[in-house]
Amino acid sequence: MAQDLFPDQLAKRLSSLAIVSRSRRLGHHKGTHRSRKTGSSLDFSDFREYHPGDDLRHIDWNVYARMEKPFIKQFLDEQEMRVHILLDPTKSMGVDGKWGLARQLAIALSHIALKSGDTVSFSTYSEDKRIFFRRKGSVHRAAMTKFISSMEATVSTGDFTDKALASIPKAVTVLFIITDGLEQTDKWEHLFRRLPGICGDVRLITIQSAVEQSPNYEGDVRLVDVESGGGVEVTMTKRAVDGYLNEKTSHEAKLASLAGKFGIRLLRANVTDGVMETVTKKMRHAGWVR
Repeated sequence: MAQDLFPDQLAKRLSSLAIVSRSRRLGHHKGTHRSRKTGSSLDFSDFREYHPGDDLRHIDWNVYARMEKPFIKQFLDEQEMRVHILLDPTKSMGVDGKWGLARQLAIALSHIALKSGDTVSFSTYSEDKRIFFRRKGSVHRAAMTKFISSMEATVSTGDFTDKALASIPKAVTVLFIITDGLEQTDKWEHLFRRLPGICGDVRLITIQSAVEQSPNYEGDVRLVDVESGGGVEVTMTKRAVDGYLNEKTSHEAKLASLAGKFGIRLLRANVTDGVMETVTKKMRHAGWVR
């Protein structure tokens, strides 16, 4: 099942990527990300005066010969990031291929972070329990893939924005939220206000299906809300479709504006684009990975 959702060739194509973050909240364990602290990597940072007890191996003798005073070479520290991936499990995520792409993106991001030696956690929830999985290091990529691939189709009721905070762990460097973003913008605003206090680098990925982008219904149809189960009879005319697309565009603009207001970075992913297009092109262009 895991191989079907995320074949080995996908993992290989992601092997050269790394997650980019300017967040100052880094873990205390060694990794591959440069912090603002100085440490023991091979990347030179600056000089400082020698103090008794400093490691003599770090004295720059060429500078000493010129200045007749000992100076210590400082190097950029290498630290891990703590990456968390939160997946929206509401029913609207389970239609038109959105759930498959959402899980593929979660796996892709986890592979990239685990390869860098980072700690990666993944969470979602069901009606009766919180679902959480955490690993560190590239050797756990297969385990993360298996766990996320095994997630069943979405069945959760209620608003994702009401339950998201309870599924986010403490001390996160980068937080990825994967959702379709269809809830009311006032709900999103309430969530966005609280997220910066939890993580300094929040990234929202909104997934859209082909049907949502361009409805292909004709004539008299009954549209059913997958969340509430309620239905409405509609005659699908060009005017009706244009009205829907205008509402959709307005909602997306408001969501993007709110995200920007609270320093949250937003990226739209389309089911038709697929995981590789989203990660290697869109995320690269946005500066999320390199």
